[in-house]
Amino acid sequence: MRLRAGESWRYQPAFDQTIGWVALSTGRLRVPERVEAGDLAIFEPSNDAIDIHAEAETEFVLGSAAPHAQDLVLGPYSVHTSRAALRTAQQKINEIQGRLRDEGRL
Repeated sequence: MRLRAGESWRYQPAFDQTIGWVALSTGRLRVPERVEAGDLAIFEPSNDAIDIHAEAETEFVLGSAAPHAQDLVLGPYSVHTSRAALRTAQQKINEIQGRLRDEGRL
């Protein structure tokens, strides 16, 4: 999304989407706190509308989602639904890395 300095925008998440975040590549926003280029801001859980005001010409990504039904396991570069799924993914990555090395592509 892009907003010019002084523009405002309101985002209303779906009723079940209580998780929200905004990441700025350029500029500066108030949401209501100030968020600047390079920042990632995570909102308190809510499906209330998010009011955004650009203090400068701004480019950003805003996302919302419904909470996941189960706990998530974080890997170094990924998110999984269980420790077993994380181990399986890491093993697959290691296999691919080994194959690419054997082929001289790494």
